Amino acid sequence: MSSVGPGGRGRRLLLASGVLLSVAIAWVLLRDGESSLRPTVTPAPERVAEVTPAPAVRARLRPLAPDVVPPAATGAALSAALNEERVEVSSSARIEGIDADRPWVCTGELLTLSARTGGEAEPGMVSRWVWPGSETGAELQPGARLPWRAPATAGRYFVRFQLCKDLGGRRVGVLAEQVVSIDVRTCGPDEGQAHALRVEVSQRGNEAFSFRAVSPKPATTYRWDFGDGSSTVTTEPGATHAYAAQAPGEPDVRSFTVSLSARGAEGEQTVTTFVQVRAQPPSDAPPGAILKVERVTGRAASEGWRSQVQVDVPEGSDVTWERVERLTVTWDDQVDVRTSGWREVITVEQDLGRGGFRGHVTVLPSDVRPDVKQVIDFLHGRDAKGQEVSLSWASYKAEPQRASPSERPPPK
Repeated sequence: MSSVGPGGRGRRLLLASGVLLSVAIAWVLLRDGESSLRPTVTPAPERVAEVTPAPAVRARLRPLAPDVVPPAATGAALSAALNEERVEVSSSARIEGIDADRPWVCTGELLTLSARTGGEAEPGMVSRWVWPGSETGAELQPGARLPWRAPATAGRYFVRFQLCKDLGGRRVGVLAEQVVSIDVRTCGPDEGQAHALRVEVSQRGNEAFSFRAVSPKPATTYRWDFGDGSSTVTTEPGATHAYAAQAPGEPDVRSFTVSLSARGAEGEQTVTTFVQVRAQPPSDAPPGAILKVERVTGRAASEGWRSQVQVDVPEGSDVTWERVERLTVTWDDQVDVRTSGWREVITVEQDLGRGGFRGHVTVLPSDVRPDVKQVIDFLHGRDAKGQEVSLSWASYKAEPQRASPSERPPPK
């Protein structure tokens, strides 16, 4: 499947494998203790001018009727390109809508899509995005969020979000799906994202976030809509917000669409971003598994970066590991997510029983571009009661980038 970082297209699928990638939500949002992945943005001092319902400025995309979707973007065509046998399955799971962080995008730039789902999630259900590839029959990205790189040619493009289930072999059950179109335009010198309003997000706790508006155009009023019914107006480009703790029966991961409208002497700009809040287990709950990680030193750089991993599962529990989500984070905080079977990433050297093991993980030099800041691995599984168990560690961390002499501040 193609990459979502500046490199762009590494996640293309060829017409080969007929196996559905059994993946679950991959998010940038980390649990407490994993702050190394979070952006280190320090918000400007906040002065709250008033609290009032801010206008929603999100780009909510409308689902398309089947007769307006081109042949290459139909569900049947994409399934054939992925070498899958498509089976439509009745389900209570549903797609409530798809949001975009901007209503249109310039050629070659990124646009982020985020799907909102509802209903009852079925066991084994996964979410994914599929769309016609420029060089292959189809491209695929797992998860409920998609940073989509616009092609170099302007036009109307079609992306499909699906809730799926692996039925065995090449058979893939489609529980629900929705297709949206994206307007890709040829932009002038001052129309690209470098001149557009954007929002930097920093997580400050399990439910607390800091937001900072960044734009070359100055503004005097910032209207924030946090996506949960709360809003505020500030006169500085920073804002903070804490989402309510998870209520019983809510999903493990909740997604919120944050909208910002910034008004100044040069007019008004609007932008949308997305955050995800992951549920935390009760504080008195025993850990499902205990992780020990040690970086192996003395290896030649050509061999990559190896981490020794040991996972111990307490007595009375039994964990079945399913997958590893590898997050590759660049210095500008773009994130590429790739999901694999856990034994494809972790080489097991010793089985410790109940799901425990000793092994190692390697990040190859070919997997680390100069713009990569960190590689984080998330190991996901379930215990005997069906509860999710997750562990994470940094498999690679680059040295901090040093400013060039021309970029360094003058001495005082």
